[in-house]
Amino acid sequence: MTKPNFLTMSKSELKRYLLEHRNDTEAFHALMDRINAEPDQKFYTVDEADVLQELIEAKHHSKDETV
Repeated sequence: MTKPNFLTMSKSELKRYLLEHRNDTEAFHALMDRINAEPDQKFYTVDEADVLQELIEAKHHSKDETV
């Protein structure tokens, strides 16, 4: 089986592929490279875990409203 071209895959496609091929380190590195290249990343500390949880819940809630 030949591997897909990770450079031509969208980030969502790459995530989906990685969920189906969890041991594919090349795909994992391709996804991490893509994520690290994104501007304006926000990193949270352990003390800010509650803020992060609220953001995740808000994101899930907004997705539910668009369906």
